[in-house]
Amino acid sequence: MSFRLALTRFLPLILMVISGCGAAAIAAAPVGTAPGVVVRAAGAAPRVFVLKARGVCDGCAEGVSKMLFAKGISSQILGTEDLKRHVGANDLLVIGGSEPDIYGEYTVKQELVKAGAFQWLKDHIRKGGRYIGICSGAYLTEAWINQQEGIKGLDIFPGKVDNYVLGTKSKYVRTRWVGERAARWTYFQDGPAFYPAPGAPIEVLARFTHDDTVAAAVFTYGTGKVGVISPHPEADRSWGDIHGIRDPDGVDYDLGVSVFRRVLE
Repeated sequence: MSFRLALTRFLPLILMVISGCGAAAIAAAPVGTAPGVVVRAAGAAPRVFVLKARGVCDGCAEGVSKMLFAKGISSQILGTEDLKRHVGANDLLVIGGSEPDIYGEYTVKQELVKAGAFQWLKDHIRKGGRYIGICSGAYLTEAWINQQEGIKGLDIFPGKVDNYVLGTKSKYVRTRWVGERAARWTYFQDGPAFYPAPGAPIEVLARFTHDDTVAAAVFTYGTGKVGVISPHPEADRSWGDIHGIRDPDGVDYDLGVSVFRRVLE
C-alpha cells in the first residue's frame, strides 16, 4: 500500500511541501505535442498511446512522447475519454508521473473511473494489451492504493509495490540495468520499489544499487504484458535544472526505451 494517501488525514499541511512522482516536469519538461496529436516517427504495430489527464503532471506525457520520438517510436497523447475508443486490443498505454500532491495515483485512478476506463484497463491488459507505468503509473499496478480507505489499485503486479526508501526529494539515483556495464544515474522522485513474490514470473530490468531492490521490470498479466519503472528515464536535463541538480552521466532515454521494446515485443 502506498503511504501517501494514508497521510491525508494526519498531515494536511504536507501538501505545501511534498513533491509528487515526476513533479519536476510541471515546470521543466518541454512540451513536444498537444493532446491527441500523433508524434510521427518510424514505428510499427502495436501502437503506443500516452495518457494526459488530471493527476498526470503537466509535461509528463509530453516527456514520454519526446523520449520515444527520439528513439524512433511513434506515440499519440490522449485523454481518458478517448482510451476505449482509440486503444486497440494489443496496443500499449503509458501512464507516467503524477501531480505534486500526496494523492498521487489516486487522482489518476479517479479520472479513469469517471471515464469507465479503470476496469477496462485491467481487462485490456488481461486480454493481450500492453501497459507501461512510470512512477505513479507503476504505483497503479499495486493491489491497494490505500487499503485502510478501501481504494484498490489494478492489482496486477505479482508481489508488492511500495514507496521506496529514498523519499520524496528530487534527486538522481544510481541504478543497475540489464545489459549495461556500469551503474547509471537516473532521475527519481517519490518512486516505488517492486518486491516480486517468491517464484513470480517477472523479468527484472533494473535494480537500485542502494540496496538491490527492483527498480524496473516486465511481467505478464493474463495474455498481456506490463512494464513498470520507478525512476524517470524520460527526464531530460531540464528536470534536474529546476532543482539545481545534474545527471552525472546524461539523459537516459536508452534505458526507458529498452523497457518499451521489451513490452512491445
